Amino acid sequence: MKLQELVKLHTRENILSEATIDKYHSVVSIFIKDTGVKHISAIEHETILKWRDDILSRSSKGNWNNYRRHLRALLQTAIKFELIQENPLTKIKSIVHYPSRRYLLSEQEIQDLFTFCNSIEYGWFWSCVITTLHYTGIRRKQLVGLTWSDFDLDNRHLVLRADSSKTKREYTVPINQQVIDSILLVKQKTVCIVPAQDENSQIFNITLIKPRYKTNKMNEEHVARFFVKTSKMLNLRVSAHRFRHTFATKLANNAQTNIKTVQNLLGHSNVHTTLGYVHPSMDDMRQAVDLL
Repeated sequence: MKLQELVKLHTRENILSEATIDKYHSVVSIFIKDTGVKHISAIEHETILKWRDDILSRSSKGNWNNYRRHLRALLQTAIKFELIQENPLTKIKSIVHYPSRRYLLSEQEIQDLFTFCNSIEYGWFWSCVITTLHYTGIRRKQLVGLTWSDFDLDNRHLVLRADSSKTKREYTVPINQQVIDSILLVKQKTVCIVPAQDENSQIFNITLIKPRYKTNKMNEEHVARFFVKTSKMLNLRVSAHRFRHTFATKLANNAQTNIKTVQNLLGHSNVHTTLGYVHPSMDDMRQAVDLL
């Protein structure tokens, strides 16, 4: 069986998100391109070792661990259906990896982002995106999944639907006036361009505003590309997910907020996941030590 066929078998047997399915296809494509191996029966221990070394020569340990995890899961499915007898990934362990990157955005960096948006075409739109990410901590998939039916102005909240949530459940988050103003600005601007928008239309849709896009719907990649370009322009690392970490940490460091509230706002099913989003600064740790 070919690897691409194995991906189809694996994704049919398991309930996976579109993003996860895309990741499996991506890992397999990278593997085939790097090794030239297309059939699962041709994958050998030495092939994997050489591929690992190739990945580490051009990328990070974290990426290798990610690729290994996905390919190992695929080959476990092959064993389940008796297509192969042994999984070569079982004997090749993941690499201990301690990410050194900083997850939080400072107030100055956030202000620099808004200033940058003021200087570019369609910057008002991206300012509204940044404001929404900053004050809600939602994921980029949830952002692009928002429709006008999810925006409740009277009750001041957003409904995050199950199909755009990682935990596959619907939940509601409150929004402050900054987010409300941003969403209303988007509505004002987009209605002038496309008056016939219904409740199922996206709130954030750059393709309505910027005519060069071939698609008529905004997706996660549009958000990712904006932040990649912005990071290069401003020489800082920024992403939608970094706003989520910053949002969680600010809330957790507020004496009037408990960790259960942070968990509910982030939509986590387990509080231990929430704790992974909280990153105390050196000043926070110094203040704690000074209390001794």
